[in-house]
Amino acid sequence: MRPIIEVKNLSHIYYDSQNREIRALDGINLSIEQGEFVAVIGTNGSGKSTLARHFNALLCPTEGICLIDGMDSNLEENLWNIRQTVGMVFQNPDNQIVAAIVEEDVAFGPENIGVPQAEIRPRVKAALAVVNMTEYAKHAPHLLSGGQKQRVAIAGVLALLPKCIVLDEPTAMLDPQGRNEIVATVKKLNKEKNITVVYITHKMEEALLADKIIVMKQGKIEMQGTPAEVFSKVEQIKGLGLEVPIAAEVAAELRALGQQIQEKTITPEELAEALCQ
Repeated sequence: MRPIIEVKNLSHIYYDSQNREIRALDGINLSIEQGEFVAVIGTNGSGKSTLARHFNALLCPTEGICLIDGMDSNLEENLWNIRQTVGMVFQNPDNQIVAAIVEEDVAFGPENIGVPQAEIRPRVKAALAVVNMTEYAKHAPHLLSGGQKQRVAIAGVLALLPKCIVLDEPTAMLDPQGRNEIVATVKKLNKEKNITVVYITHKMEEALLADKIIVMKQGKIEMQGTPAEVFSKVEQIKGLGLEVPIAAEVAAELRALGQQIQEKTITPEELAEALCQ
């Protein structure tokens, strides 16, 4: 079975105001399987968002290749299908909401690509149900909370029936309640609907939910692996200017003091269990 996203030697180059070459991405190789939950982390300017925009063909490789469900994003005739295969959710939901009523906003995408009217209503209803926003179908989006708006934005993407959703720091502008709402929604989409999730984040506690973590530095993949494999490398992660989940850091400090705690102890639950043994 082929990967939903496959990237080979991908580089993205642009030129600054002094006409100097900037490699925003440099020789990226990765593969993401259907149904995987992948978190991408890194400091500002590491290339996370630039990489994410290649998965939806908002950007195309300067060098190398990006295959989306087998379709080459450098071929213009594939762009339409790629953007229906991979949906994109951005940091600020206000930038994705275009209609005055929630259900009309969710219907906008399917209408735009010519889905028959008789099919649009069921899609809208199903998408709002998945993100627990059915009761707000007739509401004005501008009256919703940040978390609710972001869930409407996700519903708008779901109405296009994508195989994969890329979320670019979707909780960055939200309060704790809003963040919890979005994290729960994303987990549900991945586990219950088998939708591939690519989740760009600065929040390490959110990255812990992923099957795989990709760590970016200066346009390159610095490391990748399961959350346990990545976050057990406490000093290396901190050396990249990133935070480490609190439980992983405490576990590392206790090991340094002679406590017998496994290296791959990274969650509060795992730490509590280790301390009770």
